[in-house]
Amino acid sequence: MTHRYRLIAVLALLLLGPAAHAQATREAASALRSGADQARYWQWGWSAFYGGSSAYSLVHARDTDDPEERYDDYINATKAALGLAGTLLFAPSHGDAYREYQALDDKDTPEARAATRILIAGLAEEEARQRAWQSRLGGLIVNGLAGLAIGVEDNRPGDGWVNFATGMLTTELNVRTRPDTATHFLERQPDFRLKANGATLPIYVDWAVGPMFAGLEIRF
Repeated sequence: MTHRYRLIAVLALLLLGPAAHAQATREAASALRSGADQARYWQWGWSAFYGGSSAYSLVHARDTDDPEERYDDYINATKAALGLAGTLLFAPSHGDAYREYQALDDKDTPEARAATRILIAGLAEEEARQRAWQSRLGGLIVNGLAGLAIGVEDNRPGDGWVNFATGMLTTELNVRTRPDTATHFLERQPDFRLKANGATLPIYVDWAVGPMFAGLEIRF
């Protein structure tokens, strides 16, 4: 694209900036609201799963006459209780971020837009951190100890491996179902959009700042 067309695009950006900002604000609000909803459903769903699993295992342990089943039930009840504690203590913070966004007075000001982008960027960092391999260490330790208890202490290695594998599968599902709305928003969201004659031109603005330089790149 020639410099002439780049200049035309920049001028159009200046003219259509307010409308583009309004649309970006609505999309950011939608992403934050969707993230808050997903976080709430995630916490409620997994809390019910872990709480129900723990209660079922304890009731079954009380009623069964099989000592091996009773031993497994106590192991599973402990694992589920720890899972419930983790769900309640380390819940996604999307709901808090959306409440912070709602508390902004005028959401169309440059300051409010900057604050909104900071909220979304913070959520995206949290989502990446909670999907990293380190987030599975807790489940690996708990399920590993449970598998060892069944396989070594109770001398049932096959059942120990099954318990470990099913526990790690549950851990993986827990991680993969956490909200990821901020990540998706940043991956697909241009900084501005220009609309003309029914066509939409996405505009991406990249800042580069260092100790001895500062730069701005506009891509479209």
